[in-house]
Order: sequence, then C-alpha cells, then structure tokens
Amino acid sequence: MPQDRYQLADRIGSFLSNPDAVTLTGRRRMGPEQLLDELAEYISYDNSANIIRIKEKKNILDHIRSEIVAGKKNHVLLYVEIKVAESDLILTAFPDVPVYRAKELCHQLPVCFKESLGGRNETCSTH
Repeated sequence: MPQDRYQLADRIGSFLSNPDAVTLTGRRRMGPEQLLDELAEYISYDNSANIIRIKEKKNILDHIRSEIVAGKKNHVLLYVEIKVAESDLILTAFPDVPVYRAKELCHQLPVCFKESLGGRNETCSTH
C-alpha cells in the first residue's frame, strides 16, 4: 500500500473519531467519489457499522429509511450533490446518523464534509 494511502487512512481515523472535525481532504486528483469510497472502506472495518450510499437524488429519505439497520452504527454517504434544505431534512429525519458528502475544490482536491444540524459550517454548506 502506498505511503499516501496510509496517511489518508490516519486522517480518516482522526476525522471520524473527532466530533469537532468537519472536513477531510483527500489526495490531489483523487476525485470526491474515491474519497467517499476510502471513507466507506475505513468505516466498514467496524463490523457494527452500516454504510448507506446515496447515488441518486430520487427518494433519498425513503432510501435511507429502507437501509437503516437497528443495532448498527449507520453512516450516510452522499455521492450526489443536494441542496442545503435537503441535507437538513436528512439530518432532521435521522439525527443520530452521521452524513458525509464530498466535493471537489480547486486543483482537483476532494474534500469530505461531516454534517450535523447543530454544527453546520457555513463555508461547507454552499452548493
């Protein structure tokens, strides 16, 4: 495994374990989907985790509701771009489920955002 992948895994671990962490940057030229895939892979090492991948904008709340697993740590990964109001609906409907979304910033650098209703970072909420 390349050194930069180990470094990313360490950053993902810190990002997930720190409740105050809001953003995670990926590797240059990685792409937002790949960053979310890396995050999902890291989360999946915990057998008590359930990863819900959202890849379509249609019926997001129903999709999440149908994939929630009781007794597991559910995580929602948004592979689609949604509006802030839609994100707030997800967070309101599933307040105990962390929501992650990624987008590409300048120079092909992906950033993943950990969202919560109480601690929304204004720089992260623009779509």
